[in-house]
Amino acid sequence: MKYLLLAVAVLGLIYVVFIDSKKTPNNDERPETIYQREVDKAEAIEGFLQDSVDKRLEEMDELN
Repeated sequence: MKYLLLAVAVLGLIYVVFIDSKKTPNNDERPETIYQREVDKAEAIEGFLQDSVDKRLEEMDELN
């Protein structure tokens, strides 16, 4: 039992030192970054749709 606890402690230490330290705090998968990326996409789509509607209205005005 003592060796099992020692092994778990060593493996936990290895995980913290080597594996967890590879993660950068400025990772692109932070919620703020994901949210801002999605907001930018939505604004771009909104702008595209507004341009499409404006062109369509201009075409309809020219026909009348």
